[in-house]
Amino acid sequence: MMEKDGLDIQKILQEMREEYWRGIEEGGDASIQETRDFLVFELGGERFGIPTTSAMEVLRMPRLVKVPRVEAHILGIFNLRGQIVAVTDLRHLLGLGQRELRGAGQMVVIRAADLVSGLRVDQVEGIYTFPVDSIEPLTEGLSHFPREAVSGQTADALGLVVFLDLEHIFNRSEFVVDQKKN
Repeated sequence: MMEKDGLDIQKILQEMREEYWRGIEEGGDASIQETRDFLVFELGGERFGIPTTSAMEVLRMPRLVKVPRVEAHILGIFNLRGQIVAVTDLRHLLGLGQRELRGAGQMVVIRAADLVSGLRVDQVEGIYTFPVDSIEPLTEGLSHFPREAVSGQTADALGLVVFLDLEHIFNRSEFVVDQKKN
């Protein structure tokens, strides 16, 4: 079948099919890498990443209402469009000590382990895409982080990024409210 301009559409389609099947047989485009998106933030002088699938939004730190008799890492609660949300400071849980928080900070609202919580962070850097094969286990030199709370690490142009395992962190006993506690 010939078109007006002299192109043989059937021949072109056949060549495209053959090229497609050759690409599959050869393993496809080797330059395509599997990637994952992470929200990267700074806390206590360290850089951390959480999956964007867990991050709901980033807010300025709201005015918090203190709650008596809760763990020290719970900074307080606030009302997020009708939902009461606890705000967590992960510094103690991550072995970062109790350094003074810089400025007002920001909060990342996350959903993990069937909880919605706010994470108090110093500063959100942004959303970064990392190749999956660049993520490696936590190195020995970073032993101050609890290994079970970390899913891996990678380095980029700005330095090391430690990826947090939010499911594990928010399933810890520190996040279970004991109603019998005095």
